[in-house]
Amino acid sequence: MQSQEVEAFRVVATVYCDFIDSCRIFENEESFRKLLRIISQLYTNALDLPEVELEEEYLTDVDFPLPEVDVKHHNVYTEIFDPYHDETPVNGCLDDDIIDIYSDIKKGHILYEQGQDVKAVWEWRFGLEVHWGEHATSAIRALHSIKFL
Repeated sequence: MQSQEVEAFRVVATVYCDFIDSCRIFENEESFRKLLRIISQLYTNALDLPEVELEEEYLTDVDFPLPEVDVKHHNVYTEIFDPYHDETPVNGCLDDDIIDIYSDIKKGHILYEQGQDVKAVWEWRFGLEVHWGEHATSAIRALHSIKFL
């Protein structure tokens, strides 16, 4: 499945995974600024991914090690999951957001490299809608606070 939208997302997905693999400790303004920019681009590009359907039921069987990240004293932040419901705020964790995004994006990236591009796009799009998209928007909000507030 070749399209400009898929290629644009794949490029940013590669940048994100490479960045997390190479920068395990986030403690200076530059590392947080770069992370904010990459996650924002990842989320924006994911919005343009095409909807795809798989011909058969599919279970992800991609296995890979997850990196450990350290965001120092910026890890825990306050979160409200649904802004349209009156709920009690809970704690979110930036390191969890970073790794959950990484995990979902990396699965699709590996599938894409294996030539299973339809499954990769499905993985990226499905994750955006039900899992990593929520982590991305939460991380963007937390990183925005680190940078500007």
